[in-house]
Amino acid sequence: MNTTVSNGPVLQLFDIVDNTLTNTDGLKLFLALRHALEGQDAPVTLFLLNLTAFSSSFLNSSFGALYEQQGPGLMKRIRLTNYKPTQLQELKNYLSDVAKHSKAE
Repeated sequence: MNTTVSNGPVLQLFDIVDNTLTNTDGLKLFLALRHALEGQDAPVTLFLLNLTAFSSSFLNSSFGALYEQQGPGLMKRIRLTNYKPTQLQELKNYLSDVAKHSKAE
């Protein structure tokens, strides 16, 4: 399900990927988010319903690649919903590490 609401596009994670473990599925999410963000001022909403965990491979190919392309303002452009607090913290920690490594290079 990929719909648009007045606040911007809405993406359902598991309509895009089969799992959150592989680079292949990470790339699918990267492409979907990049497309949804193009030409948008409003944030993209990403539903994480039924998510159990992220693998580092998945994160590298999705949020990591998108962060490298979009920069530090990325998470102001993506609104996450239907997640557990531990999942949000895992994603924040991951993006913090990406930001540190991006500055160091």
